[in-house]
Amino acid sequence: MADYDLNSIGELLANGGLSAIGKRLKLKQSDIASVLSGGIPAMLAGMQNNVSTEEGEASLAQALADHSKDDFSDIKSFLKGADLEDGKKILGHIFGDDQSAAMENISKATGVTKAKTPSVLAMIAPLLLSSLGSQQQSQQQNSGFSLTSLLGGLLGGSQQQSSNLLGSLLGGAASDSSGGILDTILNLFH
Repeated sequence: MADYDLNSIGELLANGGLSAIGKRLKLKQSDIASVLSGGIPAMLAGMQNNVSTEEGEASLAQALADHSKDDFSDIKSFLKGADLEDGKKILGHIFGDDQSAAMENISKATGVTKAKTPSVLAMIAPLLLSSLGSQQQSQQQNSGFSLTSLLGGLLGGSQQQSSNLLGSLLGGAASDSSGGILDTILNLFH
């Protein structure tokens, strides 16, 4: 996975992942795709915000290392067995005190209920950590690896851009008018 990007994450989910989430949560795939189009970038931006401190970076690095051992080669089975409680804890670490606002704004932007939005994201949170952990392990062989670079690359830019994205999602604007990452993920599922 030399060119690991949001398309890599999207392809994982599009390859049977949406149907597995839909069956488990009794949601339409289009609703799941909408939540993911806002939720995945928000999660990545939250992670990037967390790695701005040494403590946050160490904590995320450990979580990624722990989840890097997860086998997500069979995406349907992985998601069917996803631990929603673990996923909720992951969301709590990612968003901290802003979790409620993030879930509310993603829900408003997508039209998916406030009850279902966190469930969708809790289901994919372990997958996201597993996928990023796998990438972290393969990139640590290279000199100059940093979580900030990995996350910034996925978000398509700098800490400032990811902070702007997180801020806009927390503030209620869950669309990317530039046709960027939110549109990219949403288009993968349609």
